[in-house]
Amino acid sequence: MSIVLIAVVALFFAAMGVYGLLRPSQLVDPLGLLADRPDSRAEVRAVYGGFGIAIAVVLGLAAADIGDMRFGTCVTVAAALGGMAFGRIWSAVLERPSAFYPVWFFLIIEALGAGLLVLALSLD
Repeated sequence: MSIVLIAVVALFFAAMGVYGLLRPSQLVDPLGLLADRPDSRAEVRAVYGGFGIAIAVVLGLAAADIGDMRFGTCVTVAAALGGMAFGRIWSAVLERPSAFYPVWFFLIIEALGAGLLVLALSLD
């Protein structure tokens, strides 16, 4: 069961990564950001695309428990997702989001992903 939970989070990162690599302008458009130049698209591809793919790969290795890396990887990615969720909450305290999507939607996704990884560790 823990493998499935880790795989779910890995699939989220893989989807984000592929989308970020292939459609950087569309990925940031709902945020009101412009990726209208090669440099800005390169940044989106790196941060959302490359990072997402890399995290998906290490989560895949963690699911397979290659090199006995499951615990460290799951804790690290869960902490990163928790930090992202906290940043969204802090931002909402300072400035009210204009709509449910994207701020609250991604907060839920990040908190859920962190929770799934912690749950996966408790099942081992």
